[in-house]
Amino acid sequence: MVEMTLLSCIGCKMNFNPPKYICPHCYSEELIEKKISGIGQIYSYTTIYAAPERLAAEAPYHIILVDLDEGLRVTARLVNGEPTINQKVKIYKFEDSVYWFESLEVI
Repeated sequence: MVEMTLLSCIGCKMNFNPPKYICPHCYSEELIEKKISGIGQIYSYTTIYAAPERLAAEAPYHIILVDLDEGLRVTARLVNGEPTINQKVKIYKFEDSVYWFESLEVI
């Protein structure tokens, strides 16, 4: 199972995506890492047909914006199915600073 984490500021309780070294809200350096579910829903998406050279063999592929259940929004790749708005997804892997999500509702 893939684990997903976020950073939380001890002072102002704001949550945000790593990597960060100070809180972008109150500038505190007191941050803690929290494990989260990695489950959310698709807020928006686009399909890439004309990809950069190093990704051309993978085209077409889907880039999605995911609203995580814990309140953050992340950009990711969808590994299965066709995306739809509000579709439930979960973290599949994190590789080379890219989140990969899989659909819980394959269409």
